[in-house]
Amino acid sequence: MLILNFKTYAESTGDNATKLLDAVIKLSETNIDLTSKIFCAPSMLDLVHSKKTHYSLNIISQHVDNKSAGSTTGWATPENLVAQGISTSLYNHSEHRVWSDSIVEDIKAIQAKGVQLIVCCENVEEATKLLEAQPFGLAFEPKDLIGSGVSVTTRPEAVSAFIAATKGKTKVFIGAGVSTKEDVSKSLELGADGVLLASAFVKAEDHVAKAKELAEPFVSWYT
Repeated sequence: MLILNFKTYAESTGDNATKLLDAVIKLSETNIDLTSKIFCAPSMLDLVHSKKTHYSLNIISQHVDNKSAGSTTGWATPENLVAQGISTSLYNHSEHRVWSDSIVEDIKAIQAKGVQLIVCCENVEEATKLLEAQPFGLAFEPKDLIGSGVSVTTRPEAVSAFIAATKGKTKVFIGAGVSTKEDVSKSLELGADGVLLASAFVKAEDHVAKAKELAEPFVSWYT
């Protein structure tokens, strides 16, 4: 799985979010198998519109809260996401950490309402704790590498330790600094099920070409 986090850059919100999604559509038209492997996470303000206009893509949420629909102004509830056809969300991203003593119960509660979670973590210790909640996936993102342009794959020992602790228990993703086809290929070689990235795609000059580059390893790896 190639997870493209749009974050909230000027280059990825509003009309620009549509341009990014159009690029993924265009790429998917060249290889239908890629449609099931690419997941797009627009900003929360663009989420519902993106789902309605690009319904053939895997549109996921950047965040969800363990709150109930109703008197919860400003929160993104699982019920609200499901009502809009959104069934997957990132959770505990380094830029939106929700780590607390109740995180395991929070994950269980959210997933019980129909939203599968890809939960971000910074190290093996956090991953081990999160596995208690049986999340859909875990994403390893060393905080100091996010947005750095230095790929997490430059730390193969740390990645291997994370994968050894989690593989077979949940889907395993790695992120932070992933920006090239080589980074993606190395991630898969190390045993990851997918990668999570943002700026390499969002800020590319040619979004279709960049999406194609990043997706190519998945085609060769799984065929």
